[in-house]
Amino acid sequence: MKKFKKLLSCAAAATLAVTGIVGGASLGANAVDDLITNGGPYTEDAEYISTYMSADYFHQTAFVLQFKYDVVGTPSAPQEGEDDLGYNDTFEFLVFDDEWHGWDRTTVGPTGYDLGQSYVKPEEDVVYTVEVPIEAIEDKLSTGKEPFGINLQTGAQLGTSEVTIVSLKYKDTEYVQTPFTITGNWKKGTASTMTVDPAGSAFVNANADNIIISALDLSNWYNPTVEVTVTYAETSENSVQAEIGLPTGKTDPETLGEIYETPDPNYVKPVAGERTFVTEIPNTTTRFMAAYDQCTVTKIYVYDNNTGLVDNPVSDQTATTISQNMGLAWNLGNALDLVDANGNVNEKATGNAKATRKLIQAVKAAGFNTIKIPVSFIDMVGADGNVNDDYIARIQQVVNYAYDMGMYSIVSLHSDGMPTVKGSWINIDATGTAFNDILNKYGALWTEVATAFAGYDQKVLFQSGNEFMNSAGNYDAAPTENEYKNINALNQAFVDSVRNAGGANTDRVLSVVGYRNDINYTVMENGFVKPTDTATNRLMLCVNYYTPPTFTLGGYEGGSDSATTWDANGDFGDSYMNSQFSKIFTFASTLGMPVMIGEYGPANKNNTDARALYDNHLNYYAALYGIVTAYWDNGVTGDLGTALFDRSTNEITSTGTTLVTAIKDGKALKLYP
Repeated sequence: MKKFKKLLSCAAAATLAVTGIVGGASLGANAVDDLITNGGPYTEDAEYISTYMSADYFHQTAFVLQFKYDVVGTPSAPQEGEDDLGYNDTFEFLVFDDEWHGWDRTTVGPTGYDLGQSYVKPEEDVVYTVEVPIEAIEDKLSTGKEPFGINLQTGAQLGTSEVTIVSLKYKDTEYVQTPFTITGNWKKGTASTMTVDPAGSAFVNANADNIIISALDLSNWYNPTVEVTVTYAETSENSVQAEIGLPTGKTDPETLGEIYETPDPNYVKPVAGERTFVTEIPNTTTRFMAAYDQCTVTKIYVYDNNTGLVDNPVSDQTATTISQNMGLAWNLGNALDLVDANGNVNEKATGNAKATRKLIQAVKAAGFNTIKIPVSFIDMVGADGNVNDDYIARIQQVVNYAYDMGMYSIVSLHSDGMPTVKGSWINIDATGTAFNDILNKYGALWTEVATAFAGYDQKVLFQSGNEFMNSAGNYDAAPTENEYKNINALNQAFVDSVRNAGGANTDRVLSVVGYRNDINYTVMENGFVKPTDTATNRLMLCVNYYTPPTFTLGGYEGGSDSATTWDANGDFGDSYMNSQFSKIFTFASTLGMPVMIGEYGPANKNNTDARALYDNHLNYYAALYGIVTAYWDNGVTGDLGTALFDRSTNEITSTGTTLVTAIKDGKALKLYP
């Protein structure tokens, strides 16, 4: 019967530990210092107490067991074929393998472990302390397999004694987590062995459904990052799972396994060949699940991505000085600005990978010192202007990618005033109460955003909006008097809301816009009005430049006509470009404001040389007037794309290298012929 009790207790542990709801193995609770406090009293032979999985004690060296006898009774007779251990069989640690076989025991008595038949009678209410090396327990496993866990139970000879566990802890260790690489060839449907290098850095369970990586201590890491390299055998139009899951701490009531959820659901259409997925995880993570379908996982690299961290505070600078220090700027387009067909903000709506610190590191390495972060709020902001907390946190996370490396970043409201986007709510055609409601919501939104960034210095800028235009979405229609009045009111509410948010916002450089961010409509008579500001020389004027649209947009937004070349000597060539930049520079100078071209960049039509020529000339003429330029990168590397960087690999593309060289040369006043 005593033997049966052992097996029964182990079966209970197995039920809790086999599979999670997503199909991965649940490896038990995280290792903690206090495993048991004041447990018991225990009165039966071989009474199950608890189970400790190898994944959880992976970096521990020993159990430290403190216990006392409430009653010192008479030991039971030994089980058949076993030695009479008496009080030396007060507790037992039982090791088992992944098939729940083994149950080979390490016995514990008042003065030590595995003491054999020589024992002395203990005293009541005296606390005994025994340190039991985990290696000694695991060495007892006789099945020829790897230890999978350890059970703790009372001894088979407890008899009429009653004992209480005062405490059970792991022995203190000074383990420091190091980066590690897991290699092998794992494919869903078949359990396999994967190798960890350096050995002992993590516990890996590559079961038939998922790969579970556990026994992690990332608490001292700055930005834990997981890179999973997979190989797809063939290209498919069917979307498959490719994501990292984190434990929820919840248990599925049917399987009794732990439930994993992914904070960033990811499904991709496989393309034959190798691909690496990058995911950032919290530094509180102690285990995670890699779930990748219809591919072979060959490598998982886990490391602290803290490259480029600098302490570079910026304060008390004018907008002009800031603009001179911003260097080349780059737009993280088709990311936080994306809104899907249902009117929901969706960072990956076009299939781009979620932006990571590694991407921004690549942007900085390419020579950009500023990122512009277009942000659409749409369904993430309520009628009262309250912004979803998680969304604010995500905006901050992306800003931090640049901020922590000493780069400038510009948080720019993007689609909320663009009538072509479902869910847009800033209607500049509105009048009376309807527009006042919009204005109040808009002001409250910026108050909340500015409050979230109140502790950030002048390396963070805000922009009031992008391409505010008539409700019909007609790009060719000139603004009405009421429409411009409303744009000016929005700019004023923006400045007032940010300044009133306090902190570093009182000194922050702010970018404001005219109608549709268009140069001609910005400088038009009775058009743009500079907002009043409690701060001096802290405002910047932003315009976009997509001229001629047949070349820069060509069928994407600019109509059906598509030009693959740009004539520097033609109607919209050098002379026109120079005159437009001179026009906006002169206009802004009279207002005491520097200028930024917030978006530019011709779309790919298999015409890299023509695009490089255009980008070079644009930056040349912008540099003549001290105008900041922010390249529009939509993350698309194919037809009509403007990507400089591949967001799947977080690397600059060959085309991107050509274009960035042209941009840098233009900025340095080197004009291409």
